[in-house]
Amino acid sequence: MKNRNFLDDMNIINKTILLVIVAIMSILTIGGVSHFGMYMIRDNYNNLYNEKVFAIKTVAQESRELDKQIQKIFSKDNSRLDDTLYNQMLYKLIFVTLAILATLALIAFFIIKSIKYSLTILHNEIDQKEKDNYNLNLQFEEKIKKEVQKNREKDQIMYQHARLAAMGEMIGNIAHQWRQPLNALTLLIQSFGIKSSAGKLTQEFIDKQVDEGLRLAVGMSNTIDDFRNFFTPNKMQNIFSLKKAIKDTFDMVDFFCKDEGIEIVFECEEDIKVYGYANEFSHVILNLINNARDAFRDKEIDHKRIMIKVQKKKRPKSCAYISFIDNAGGINQNIQDKIFEPYFTTKHKTIGTGIGLYMSKQIIEKQMGGILIAKNIQSKVALDKYYDCAQFIITLPLK
Repeated sequence: MKNRNFLDDMNIINKTILLVIVAIMSILTIGGVSHFGMYMIRDNYNNLYNEKVFAIKTVAQESRELDKQIQKIFSKDNSRLDDTLYNQMLYKLIFVTLAILATLALIAFFIIKSIKYSLTILHNEIDQKEKDNYNLNLQFEEKIKKEVQKNREKDQIMYQHARLAAMGEMIGNIAHQWRQPLNALTLLIQSFGIKSSAGKLTQEFIDKQVDEGLRLAVGMSNTIDDFRNFFTPNKMQNIFSLKKAIKDTFDMVDFFCKDEGIEIVFECEEDIKVYGYANEFSHVILNLINNARDAFRDKEIDHKRIMIKVQKKKRPKSCAYISFIDNAGGINQNIQDKIFEPYFTTKHKTIGTGIGLYMSKQIIEKQMGGILIAKNIQSKVALDKYYDCAQFIITLPLK
C-alpha cells in the first residue's frame, strides 16, 4: 500500500494537464507577441515606402503632374498593399496557432490515456507484489519461529547435558571428599569394639568419640548441602558477590586439585558484586578449572598453577574483569577457534561432551550480558619463569 500511496501523491495526470495548459498559454502568448510584431512590420513597411517615394520623387522632379499622379497611385496602392499584407500574415499566424493547439491537445489526450493505462497496470502489479510479499513474509516468520524454538530446545538440552556432566564430576568429588571422613567414622566405630574388648570403654571416651562422629557427620551433611545448592538452578537474577561465588567453587574442588598437585591462586582486590545468576557463574568457573585439570594431565610441569584475578575496570565501560590463567601449555592453535563450538572436545568421547565451554559462553554472554574470550599468552603466573599459558577473560557489566 505504500507504493500505491506514493503513486497517488505523484498525481501524474494532474501534472500532465497542468503542463498542457502552460503550453497553450505559452502559444497564446507567442500569438500575442506575433500580433504585436505585425504592427512593427507595418511601421517598417511605411518607412520603406517613404524611402521609395523619396527616390521616385527625386527621379520625377521635372514633372510635377507626374509626381502628383504617382503620389496618388502610391498612396492608394500603399494602403491596399499594407492592409492586404497584414491580413495575410495575421491569417497565417492564426492558422498556425490553431494547428499547433489542435496538435498539442491531441498529443495531451493520448498521453493522458497512456498514463492512465500504465498506472492501472502498475497498480495491479503492485497489488500482486504486495500479496506475494505478504505471503512470503508470513512463511518466513513461521520458519523463523520454528527455528528459534528449535534452537531454544537445543540450547536447553545442551545445557541439561552440561549440568549432568558437571554433576557427574561433582559426584566424583563428593565421593573423594567423603572417603576420608567415612574412613574416620569406620575407625571411630571400630574403636568402640576395641575399647570394649579391652575393658577400657569409659564414659569420657564415649563422649569424645560421639562428638567426633557428630562433627564428621555434620561435615558430610554440609558437603551435600553445598553441592545441592550448587546444582539448584537460579530462577531469577540477583546481585551476588564474585569473590564468594569463586571461593565456594574452589572449596568444592580444592581437595581434588591438591591431590593432583595443582595450586590455585586467587586474587580479588575488592568484593565486587554483579547482577546475574550466581550458580550458573559458578558452573563457568568450575568448567574452566576442570578443563585446566584435564590439560595438566600427562604433562611434566614443575609447578602446576591456576591463577584467577578479579578486578574492576572503568574503561570503556564499568565492568568486572575476571582473568583465568593456567600454565598447562596453552591452547592448540589448530583448535583455538573451535573451543566454544558445541560438541567440540579434545577428550575421548567416553569422558568428554564438548559442551562445557559452549555453555559457559552461553551463560556469560546470553544470560548475563558479558563477554568470554580465550587466548594464548606468556605468563609467570606468580612464579620465577615464563610459561605457555591459556587465558580465559570474562567481563561482566556492573549496574
